[in-house]
Amino acid sequence: MKLNDMLSGAFFLALAVAIFVYAMGLPAMPGQRYGAGTFPVVIAVGLGGFSLLMMVQAWRRRGAGFRWIDWAPWTRDRRTVSSFFLALALVLVYVLLSERIGFMPLSVAILLILFWKQDVPWRRGIAVAVLATLAIQVAFSDLLRVPLPRGLLTDLLW
Repeated sequence: MKLNDMLSGAFFLALAVAIFVYAMGLPAMPGQRYGAGTFPVVIAVGLGGFSLLMMVQAWRRRGAGFRWIDWAPWTRDRRTVSSFFLALALVLVYVLLSERIGFMPLSVAILLILFWKQDVPWRRGIAVAVLATLAIQVAFSDLLRVPLPRGLLTDLLW
């Protein structure tokens, strides 16, 4: 799906206005000529200016085939669309349940569901899901020192 630049520009212009309004309410810094909102205001003005420029250019380019939204070919394939929404739903499941269940069990389950949806053979799917989950766990916990939710495995993990 491709949104017309008029819609994208309007979204970013609204974002720029929101940033500008919020930044104007930030407190001044004692002893300084500029406050905490200076850089957000500069960014908002730049974003707003470029958003307006994008909208003007899109308006000038419009022609006989003008569309607000142009759907990509994959949106016509029912299987692909269902896989897309399944992936979004599984991300939401992870966000809601990761603290209680933990990263490792949820990761394996989510990967297995996605592999099943894509017709990956079970043995290969289980092997990849377990190995990928272990690799991510080690990378985050040992290399990056970022703890992932342990959930049910709190007493079992290193």
